[in-house]
Amino acid sequence: MNAYNKIYLDDAMQAAGAMMDCAVNTLGCPAEEFCARFLASGIADCFSRGDVSWIAGKSGVELALEVMRCTGCHVAGCGGAISISSPEYWAGWTLAYYQWQSGLSFRQLSRIGLDMSSVAAMFNPMHEADLSVFCERADEIVKARMQSSPHWIKRLRKLGGITQEELSETTGVPIRLIRAYEQKAIDTSNAGNSTIRNIQRGLQVRLF
Repeated sequence: MNAYNKIYLDDAMQAAGAMMDCAVNTLGCPAEEFCARFLASGIADCFSRGDVSWIAGKSGVELALEVMRCTGCHVAGCGGAISISSPEYWAGWTLAYYQWQSGLSFRQLSRIGLDMSSVAAMFNPMHEADLSVFCERADEIVKARMQSSPHWIKRLRKLGGITQEELSETTGVPIRLIRAYEQKAIDTSNAGNSTIRNIQRGLQVRLF
């Protein structure tokens, strides 16, 4: 499912590209640092949800300045021209598209290893290819990371010191089903809402 209505996608891509270019090439903020600031500012979450006031209501320059301001770095302005041919612009533009297409948030993508900084490093030679080529590569990265990392139920259960038996008793979810989820034999995205809510309550977490 796409992250938001497609009518705002072009605006979001252009804004994200200009934001990244302005931050790195005009404001002089290193790409990795700016990506961290983008997440910390809360603006990445608004962008991920398709908040129109952010994805279409502000220019890339305004976004860059707001990210810096929200993370405690006040800059006077951003007078440099935006370069749509820079690796940074391409990274912001491209990742904004993938975020929309995949429905994953910028925060989730960053945890997987796909933030604007890492995408910028893929500029050569990928910027010459069709956007679909990047999306295929990004899908491979997401899939590999999902397969290699522990399932969220197992990760949170271990963190809380809860056994599978205890979780089953607390939630009423059969232990064989909990095991299947943790082993990724069954996808939790296909589980009923009540089952997931029961597991969440058993783990005492709220997932976003």
